Amino acid sequence: MKNEEMEEKRPTDPVDEKEKEDFRDPSETGYEDADDDISLYYPDGDAEHMAADDGEEDGEEKDRSKKKNKARKKNTRLTKSQIALIAVVFILYTAVIVTASWILFYKPPQAKVDDPLPFDAEPIRTDDPNAGPPLHYNEGTGENVTDDPTKDVPPFENPSEDPGKEAETEAPKITPAVTSKWNAKENDYNILVVGMDKQAKLADITMIVNVNAGEGRMSVMQIPRDTLITTGVNTDKINAQYASLVNIYSHQGYSDPYMTALSDYARILERSLCIKIHYTVLVDLEGFPKIVDSVGPIAVFVPDRMKYEDPEQDLYIDIPAGWVELDGKNAEGFVRFRSGYVQADLGRVNAQKIFLTALYQKVVTLLKNMDVGKITDLAQVVLANVTTDMTVSDLVYFSRAFMNIGMSNVTMLTVPGDMANESWNAHYVVNRAATLQIINDYFNIYDRMIEDSFFDKNWTFCYNYPIYTDIYYAPANYAYTSEYTADEIAEDSIAIPFMP
Repeated sequence: MKNEEMEEKRPTDPVDEKEKEDFRDPSETGYEDADDDISLYYPDGDAEHMAADDGEEDGEEKDRSKKKNKARKKNTRLTKSQIALIAVVFILYTAVIVTASWILFYKPPQAKVDDPLPFDAEPIRTDDPNAGPPLHYNEGTGENVTDDPTKDVPPFENPSEDPGKEAETEAPKITPAVTSKWNAKENDYNILVVGMDKQAKLADITMIVNVNAGEGRMSVMQIPRDTLITTGVNTDKINAQYASLVNIYSHQGYSDPYMTALSDYARILERSLCIKIHYTVLVDLEGFPKIVDSVGPIAVFVPDRMKYEDPEQDLYIDIPAGWVELDGKNAEGFVRFRSGYVQADLGRVNAQKIFLTALYQKVVTLLKNMDVGKITDLAQVVLANVTTDMTVSDLVYFSRAFMNIGMSNVTMLTVPGDMANESWNAHYVVNRAATLQIINDYFNIYDRMIEDSFFDKNWTFCYNYPIYTDIYYAPANYAYTSEYTADEIAEDSIAIPFMP
């Protein structure tokens, strides 16, 4: 107990007050680290020097900060060229996004309700004594069959008892075939495709292609080159109709007589078939082999050996029977050959169906597989040998539509009709009833039926002569149609009879 008391009473060691002040607790000085207390270096408490040193240090620090900020601003400031580059990149990026969206949602313009119809939908006046097909104009002589304009014209009842006197009774009223406006179906388009022999300017290939993207189907109707037409061309054949128009516009000095003629050609088909043609495509057959070669060989089944020579046209065909991979030159021979067929031009039309089916398969495969090299080559060759009034957006739209249409939904057919048994020339005559049915089934873009009362109102496809009227007015089931789906053609081909 005494020891503890003595310990408590033991005097502490003397401590210099100045030293005690110099070594005071950092927490009491306001510094977290004693090294930051600059007062340690000024034992005399020289406040004046301390302030001066502090000011000098603060000034250096400010200078350093200013330099850093200046450098930072200098580094972040963009040059004019950098700003221009960023602007260009932004514009391009925006353009790509807008274009992609446009292409994705774009669809070609369609007929509007208030648009005039491309054909006359008023019924034929049966009280007109001149109603009926025109007289046959050209039997190889260039003269009318008869000088009497009423001969061979079916008789019609005259409302007047005296044929030479005007009828006193009122003419019967014509009930319009249309009692409401014509509405176009969504995503339903017709395209006229013509393959032209540029030397003769003949339309050796005429096809109307319907693309119904809404229903996912496509229909192709071929019109044989020898189809009878009554518009006044020398041969009375539809392939010469296009050539006649080209000659007219060439002589009149049009800058592009071929496309101008094609537009008029489309109008003739619109008026006679009572359809709407949205776009036209002109293929130069001289460039056809190049188009095929850019896609690659096309495998087809050849029913029999094709052998033919025509030095004047520089045409030499020799293709073996069986499965053959056709290059461009042989593909041209395959689609042009007809001399060995029993049905002549009809056999050629069916051979073209076989080839078009195989070509369609090949192109769709390229598009789906995105073979960029092949697609680029094809695009370049097509641009050089194909002329169209479609825009790039239209072409993209139809390319997308093709990829979504299966082979079973592609219908290929020949305009219904039959060959006329003529001694002076060979004409294919359209059958009215069967053609009207096919037009309504596959090519009518409107929500109303095309009626017989105004179909082919001007008898574009018939002369008033029994050899033609017997085919033109025959029942639909008597007509030759040659209708197939693409998958049927791809699987079984088409039997084309050859001459022995």
